[in-house]
Amino acid sequence: MRRFAAFVALVCPVALVALASSATGPARAQTSPQGPPEFRAGTAVVLLDVIARDKKGRPVRDLKAEELQVFENDQRCEVRSFRFVESEGTLEPAGTGAVAAAVAPVVQPPTAEAGAGTGRRAPLNLVTMLFDRMSLEDSRLADKAARDFVEHGIDTRTQVAVFKIGMGLLLVQPFTADKDALRQAIDLATSGKDFKDRPLTADAHRAVREYAKTSGFPVAPEAVTGGDASTPSTESAPGSGSGGGRLPGTSAANDMSVGMREALRKTKEAEMRALVMADSLQRQMEGTWSMYPLLALVKAQAPLAGRKTLLFFSPGLQVPPNLDDVFKALVSEANRASVSVYAVDSRGLQSRSDIQGSGAALRDAALTSMQQQMKGASDPTTVAEMQIMDTVDTSLRLNVQQGLSDLSEGTGGFLVANANEFGKAVDRLATDIRGYYEIEYSPAVVTFDGGFRAISLKVARKDVVLQSRRGYFALPPSDQIVLPYEMPLFMALSSATPPHDFGHQAAALHFAPGPEGTETVVLVEVPLAAADFVVDSKKKTFSQKLTTLAVVKDADGRVVERFSDEYPVSGPLDQLEAAKRSNAVLRRVVPLASGKYTLETASQVRGTGKTSIERVSFEVPAAGDGPQLSSLCLLRRADPLPADAPPSADPFRYEATRLVPHLGGAVSQAANPNLSFFARLYPRAGGAAPALTLDFVRDGKTVGRAQPPVPAPDASGRIAYVGGVPSGGFPPGAYEVRLTLAQGAEKAIASTKFDLVP
Repeated sequence: MRRFAAFVALVCPVALVALASSATGPARAQTSPQGPPEFRAGTAVVLLDVIARDKKGRPVRDLKAEELQVFENDQRCEVRSFRFVESEGTLEPAGTGAVAAAVAPVVQPPTAEAGAGTGRRAPLNLVTMLFDRMSLEDSRLADKAARDFVEHGIDTRTQVAVFKIGMGLLLVQPFTADKDALRQAIDLATSGKDFKDRPLTADAHRAVREYAKTSGFPVAPEAVTGGDASTPSTESAPGSGSGGGRLPGTSAANDMSVGMREALRKTKEAEMRALVMADSLQRQMEGTWSMYPLLALVKAQAPLAGRKTLLFFSPGLQVPPNLDDVFKALVSEANRASVSVYAVDSRGLQSRSDIQGSGAALRDAALTSMQQQMKGASDPTTVAEMQIMDTVDTSLRLNVQQGLSDLSEGTGGFLVANANEFGKAVDRLATDIRGYYEIEYSPAVVTFDGGFRAISLKVARKDVVLQSRRGYFALPPSDQIVLPYEMPLFMALSSATPPHDFGHQAAALHFAPGPEGTETVVLVEVPLAAADFVVDSKKKTFSQKLTTLAVVKDADGRVVERFSDEYPVSGPLDQLEAAKRSNAVLRRVVPLASGKYTLETASQVRGTGKTSIERVSFEVPAAGDGPQLSSLCLLRRADPLPADAPPSADPFRYEATRLVPHLGGAVSQAANPNLSFFARLYPRAGGAAPALTLDFVRDGKTVGRAQPPVPAPDASGRIAYVGGVPSGGFPPGAYEVRLTLAQGAEKAIASTKFDLVP
């Protein structure tokens, strides 16, 4: 049995956290009223927000710096500043929805022991509502909980945005204080209405264009002009109130301070970033996991100042073993961005506990284990016995409410569950948002080794309970979301002497031009025989975990796309030889603008650390008015598809087969009596009849030529060409094959190279 789990990473334009390091001595933190604190070179400072309550749940607002200690991995850290921040905004009567004039927050000056300095102002309290996929009944409870918060939990300094998870991340309402707009957005997000009429890509490009227009944020020209250019930049979600370049949720009559305007500008930037990042994730995802939109949202809010809260309405969050790293990265990124997640279990009061299902699965595993111990030595191993550990691991994760709890508590929030009334929870949440302690501390260890830094707090008062974040991964400052297993791969790519412990192949093949760029297939193929397998002789099983990373860079060295996969491979011992003959394949399709690129790939066997690095240069041709050709591929084989296989836009699908390209390495004549080639042809509509020429070149000389017939085009006018020649007619050596598509005097040429051996 073989298991593959796809993991997706995101290239995003947002700083991870206010962390920096160098070899110089410590320096005092500098503060700013508009954004996160900036620290001089030589410091490593973590910003931590903390909620303090007494044992009856009442807020505690008189803690002193000397009463609290901060630890990372059980090592005490130096507290550089300590302050209590409280918003003075007042709760509005329902229905007013106006943004009041900015009122300076109350800031408790740091004590002498915590260090001197001015307090950092938080111009706004930012709340993001995110509605997961849920049933109609769950939606009713989520609607009620969200409305309760809008009616009773929002003050004059709170801005709220509404997002929904469908087939991706969808923006329903940009940040606003307009309660009527928020009610409409909540109704839309919980109504079950299909959002296909507002595709994510269009929303992402619209957000980029609108943000560039209203704020002057520097974005790439192709980002501004991409997507649906016919859509007016003033279009927005229902009730947003945007138009004429004005930020949503505001009006000319609003008397806002400079700091509040700056904060609102940054909320617009965060919306744009979240949509663009989620759009990139959506292209890479193989499933509709809730964690990827969550990752995009928390990452996008990293530069924003103020109390940042994410209300996640969900019927549960299941974290299977193959998504452990993604979940850990989600918690870490939320903590590095200072976003607290408050999950609301939209199922309300349940008649059946999640623990019951988990317990049933555990009992099944225990029964299988007992049967295994009673068997004789010659009895065959069953599938259930091979999967005991997987069954135990999975059973412990069937409690989907536990996933919500771990996410909330790990990021400094709390879970609202097993309730159909939300008044008390709303009051507690509103209190958390409007008053909190802000602590800046220096970690005891500042090495960016990718390890997890567990945060713990100790308070001198016995009757005080603290609520804060649980930790983060020590990764260097970056504009990327980095999953924990990717860190060694990035380090290998950046090493002065790239390792090559085993071989793997990589390629980037271009196909149809489109409005967002040329469709490009990125392929990385790792022979499993090159990696080490762990054999359990007692259980008669084998296992291996392989990780692969692919980074596409443009001619200036900028990262354009990034993908990663983790491949857990396991099975019964009698299938080990078959597993060694197979390959792990990372495959993604992305649109790329014309130009020159480099594909950098890294593969690693987890446990042994064996690593392989490959770099491939490729070019995406500019789309013209004449005939076009895709990349020309030498084929390894053609796999038959099931008779009931659904229609697919896969460029390697040909009739009832899926073509597998040869990515590299020598081609054996003995094993390949025929050489087969594949390309897709895009003739110019209305042009002359297309003609094909296939040339074989060795040492700069043409040693063979064929003029194959042109296949019939499909309904769109495109042509799939598959042709072959006997390999025996060519002596061993290095060859280049050129395919020419001609329409009268117009021509397009594609080529590929390979080494032929006996």
